[in-house]
Amino acid sequence: MYEAKGLLAYFDQYAVAGYPRSVSDREVVNVLEAPGEDELRHTAPRAIGALLVASGLLRVGAVGVGVAVQFRISDLAGGRPSGVAIGLVGASQAATEMVFAPILARYADKFGRRIFLVLGPVICVVAVLLLYLGVRPAQLGGARLLEGLGAAAFVPVALGTVAAATSGDRRRRAGASGAFEASTLIGYAGGFGLGSAAYFGLHRGAFILLAGLYACAAAVCFIFVPRIPPLPVHSLRTVLHAAFGPGPMRTFLPAWIMSFALIGAFVANLPALLHHRAMPSQSLMHHFDVRVIGLFLVGWIAIFLIGIILWTPFVARLGPAIVMRRAVPGAWLTMAALFAINHLQFIGMLLMVPFLVLGIMWLAGFGPAAVNYLADCSESLSADRSALMSFYTVALAGGGAIGAVIGGFAAHLLYIDGLVILGLLLSTATFFTLGPVVRFERNTTSLAGA
Repeated sequence: MYEAKGLLAYFDQYAVAGYPRSVSDREVVNVLEAPGEDELRHTAPRAIGALLVASGLLRVGAVGVGVAVQFRISDLAGGRPSGVAIGLVGASQAATEMVFAPILARYADKFGRRIFLVLGPVICVVAVLLLYLGVRPAQLGGARLLEGLGAAAFVPVALGTVAAATSGDRRRRAGASGAFEASTLIGYAGGFGLGSAAYFGLHRGAFILLAGLYACAAAVCFIFVPRIPPLPVHSLRTVLHAAFGPGPMRTFLPAWIMSFALIGAFVANLPALLHHRAMPSQSLMHHFDVRVIGLFLVGWIAIFLIGIILWTPFVARLGPAIVMRRAVPGAWLTMAALFAINHLQFIGMLLMVPFLVLGIMWLAGFGPAAVNYLADCSESLSADRSALMSFYTVALAGGGAIGAVIGGFAAHLLYIDGLVILGLLLSTATFFTLGPVVRFERNTTSLAGA
């Protein structure tokens, strides 16, 4: 987090939120302390713990539903689904999440955050029950649109609350950011495993089971997250200027959107490709059992978690921008290893596995550093934290939707090779767009020390 003197220089150079250059150090500190945040920081361990549990449950539900929907579409198409149809259904949930996240987050700051933390998962329960009833791709896509609305009400508000609970404590924020990404990844792992296993055993009945997880997330937030009173939010123009005006967020968002596009391309398309009928030209397309696919994806996430644990101490020490850029080359190694595995026989595949593991662990530092960076940006308008942190959801959902669609086309053209090539392109673009982010952070640090 920028200290008061650094914030003065930041406001002076970029006029964020329109504060005058004559503002005093004490006034800057007052700007950063929103009403109700002191009480939240006193109950930070309980609030953060509850939000981590709820976020993990919500992500298990979302990813599990995403996997089950892919298998459902595959079954409805007789085992030969359209990659474009899968990509569009996968993008539908992300589309509404992206559009409504800033709107709902702003109302959460204005009227009280906890009600949105409870209401979001409840909306998801209704959406997943509609998936149980759907029998056509269009119906499944419509239900996922509603599910995205529920996620839009929850995720940015959870992030804003975590940012508020860790304000002023850089080490706690780094740890909480890493823990939030870890809970998200645990949710991905649980979703991959539970979605695959539940669909194998229950078929469309899996959607009822997954709806129960959303209900549990709502209950956790209702019981354990303290009430935060409505906050004196700034005008929408001020919030948009903080996000899209000259400053750290506008510099950072392109890189984050592309990183989520990379994730979205694989999450929305890889399970269906692994379940595709066998193709001699690509070793990973082997019509794997859905349970084997779930175990493969869970293993991928477990390695990511180890990488997050190893990277988290460096976020506070080196700064989040530097950690993000140093983590991106891990994607290149991961894609190269996947490409080799996809074209080698069994022995050659085993030799490539250590490189795949190393690449995943290397890349794992990006997520917690990115959450930490955005939380630091929210210090400029603490009463509007949820609105500012909603751009995490905008990047996640927007990037995920973009990745799901272009990943679907890439998979349609070249199958898993298409995803790998797309991953190389997106990660390379992310690396270069992080250059201005690193320079901005160095300039801000120099101003703070002046």
